[in-house]
Amino acid sequence: MSSIEERLADLEARVAALESERDEPGGARGEEGPARTAGDGTGHLAYGGEAGLGGRTWSWQVVRSPGWLVERPAGPLAAVLAAAGHPARLRILQLLVVGPRPIAELQSELNLASQGQLYHHLKTLTSAGLVEQPERGVYRVPARAVFPVLTLTAAAVDVAGAHA
Repeated sequence: MSSIEERLADLEARVAALESERDEPGGARGEEGPARTAGDGTGHLAYGGEAGLGGRTWSWQVVRSPGWLVERPAGPLAAVLAAAGHPARLRILQLLVVGPRPIAELQSELNLASQGQLYHHLKTLTSAGLVEQPERGVYRVPARAVFPVLTLTAAAVDVAGAHA
């Protein structure tokens, strides 16, 4: 049987997915069948998949309407992209998406000049909702953000193309 923490993380991911459906007109999760057109007639964009990370198996499917996406306020979206856009912060996300890590381990892995720099990056990621601190001195990517973080990384690889 899964640990309580794993079960809670799974429930958090499911609730987040349901909440995102509620907020999007024509939103859907994991619909089967032929490609569909979202409620606003602009089509659909989907991301998701399955991943085994940190001893857990993740399954995720999100479908969004392009019309709905281009109408989202830019400020909060830009804050997430800016937080993930710094090389040290992206590396932190890559490390934490696999599972929680203590500060000392992150500091050792990143080779930053000071622990203050690490805390600055973690504060930025936390403010953007990309990282959380489940206990003192330990950080992780919240369950609801695991696939979005992986998707941001995949999109960056696709945009960078041969440069990545």
